[in-house]
Amino acid sequence: MKIVKMLIGNNAKFHFGDAAGSLKERFSSDQLVSALMNNVVLLYGKKEVNEFISLLKEDRVRFSSLLYGLEFLPKQNQKRKTTIYFLPRPKVDFISINEKYTSSYKEIKKITYVSLGLYRKLSSYWNELEEKCEIDFVSIVLIGKTFAVLREELEELELEERELKSLKFLQVNIKPGVEVGRIENHSENYYFQEDLEFIYNETSNYMAQPFMYFFFEGELPVYLYAAINLLSDEGIGGRRSLGKGFFQGIEYIDSFQQLPKEGCFYMNLSTYFPKKEEVSQLYSYDLEKRNGFVYSLGGTNVRKKSAMMISEGSLMKRKVQGQLSNVQPNGFDHPVYLYGKPILIGFGGEKG
Repeated sequence: MKIVKMLIGNNAKFHFGDAAGSLKERFSSDQLVSALMNNVVLLYGKKEVNEFISLLKEDRVRFSSLLYGLEFLPKQNQKRKTTIYFLPRPKVDFISINEKYTSSYKEIKKITYVSLGLYRKLSSYWNELEEKCEIDFVSIVLIGKTFAVLREELEELELEERELKSLKFLQVNIKPGVEVGRIENHSENYYFQEDLEFIYNETSNYMAQPFMYFFFEGELPVYLYAAINLLSDEGIGGRRSLGKGFFQGIEYIDSFQQLPKEGCFYMNLSTYFPKKEEVSQLYSYDLEKRNGFVYSLGGTNVRKKSAMMISEGSLMKRKVQGQLSNVQPNGFDHPVYLYGKPILIGFGGEKG
């Protein structure tokens, strides 16, 4: 497994829309592949696009959704850099083995991302009979209510409790706006504009900087590396004409061996469109709707066919393949593919 790390500036803003036009917190793998496809067209043209589609269909490359990380950069030379990678929360319940802290259950339910260390702990503490993860809630530190870290992962940082509680690197900004008529130039509908904002945090000894990243499997051809690098300039998501969705740079990590490969179940790190024969392998999952307009180099007024996807963090009983689904509108002049192939990691201890 390899990683592409997307560097984010302080107070950088992003807008990721869902099927209903509302803000969502994650840029999913189908959206990422679509962005890369358009970058390949911009840089190279139709031949490389067809080759990219072949790579996806033949399972020679796979992509996860964009996930989040937090890097603690030391202010002093004697301190070491610490990087926390967050994964989607597995779609299972947690129960506390410490009766004194069962009152924290409401906070635990709000968690949507878990650190790599916490994920491994939850996986090893899976109770097959209860179908829940048993863990001492005291061992979990919450960052901004929805991100959870194993306390021992932060021990070397020597952060005080007040510093831990003050950490919050992702927030939703809501601003009012008014639509202006294109022809008569007068005020029309009143609306609220939502964006994700990423914030640097400073502690006594560290600067905490958020970043995004995604996993990929397989060997990328040169044109795909170029398409990934172009994400810094082209940006991702909506409202890029307003300066949203851009990165400061991109880094590559060639080998990442910390993810469990096997388990009683397999968790998805991307959005997944199952084959008909794979539906029975779903264990615990959420659905996301996909629709909207075909982009195709600048956008169109033609709507894609709707589809339902299995979201990140869903659990499968067995390894599954997924598929590319053609959501081409009737009468449209070329296929429109929805990327639905998963990247899976093990969950639930060693597979028996």
